[in-house]
Amino acid sequence: MMPYSLLFLLPLAISYVSTPLISKFALKNGIVDRPGAHKTHQIARPIMGGLGIYLATVIGIVVFFPVTPGIASIILGASAVVITGVLDDLYNLKPLVKLAGQLVAAALVILGNTGRFSTIINFFGDSYIAVPTALLLAFWIVLMINAFNLIDGLDGLAAGTAVIILCSMVAVSLVRGNFVLLGYQVMVLGACAGFLPFNLQPAKIFMGDTGSMLLGFLLSVLYLYSITEPFSVSLVLGSAFIFAYPALDVAFAIYRRLRRGGSIFAADQGHIHHLLIRLGFSVRQAVIILYLLSLFFGGVSVL
Repeated sequence: MMPYSLLFLLPLAISYVSTPLISKFALKNGIVDRPGAHKTHQIARPIMGGLGIYLATVIGIVVFFPVTPGIASIILGASAVVITGVLDDLYNLKPLVKLAGQLVAAALVILGNTGRFSTIINFFGDSYIAVPTALLLAFWIVLMINAFNLIDGLDGLAAGTAVIILCSMVAVSLVRGNFVLLGYQVMVLGACAGFLPFNLQPAKIFMGDTGSMLLGFLLSVLYLYSITEPFSVSLVLGSAFIFAYPALDVAFAIYRRLRRGGSIFAADQGHIHHLLIRLGFSVRQAVIILYLLSLFFGGVSVL
């Protein structure tokens, strides 16, 4: 257990130490998230807290793991997501520009892990579905990037949900005896756990699009890694429950916006956490309810 303790504690320490420094830098330079029509906070808060999670994850990978081409592609993909997120936090990028950055990140991961992901194609036994499979993998990564971007609407919600999902992933890896993948999951878990205390209500810093998109990216890739060792339909269907809450929220958001004839990228106050607030729950109560929902789906997935 000692190596796994280090895998958890080093990213946790890096994230915990770097987050206040990032907060001070953001405040000093006016990089804050101000209250708005679809937001629940009333006071401007520093953003880009996701940089702490990024630093902790990348340093952890370099210190503890061999940087193979596949892992290097994940680092590059995470960097592309973070750069896109930072630019969006600073300049409020247009939705299609953000989507382009997300697609670049997805493409980097898929191209760098063609050998690993070929197990999905080999399972079906038809090389002609290689391109559709690659597109499906890219869709999954982009979907989760945007799902976590959308649920990041209350203090601690996205980061806490990521911690719960990672704990569920760790449990699945322990059950399956996949101890290499377990190491990566524990490392990202430590990075998120180091940030979470600063993000719980009342939040001292927000992760911004920098962090929410990074979490969606990392979790979606860890999931793809988990279902390809080896690939099985039962594993896919069972472990998919881990992502039920963010997946349902983004699916309903797309349906809701299309039904109204608007853009699927247009922000609104129809997300599950907004509905709970309108029902009279406090921010903290709404977050706890959604934590419990994620715990339920995670438990179903493990079972």
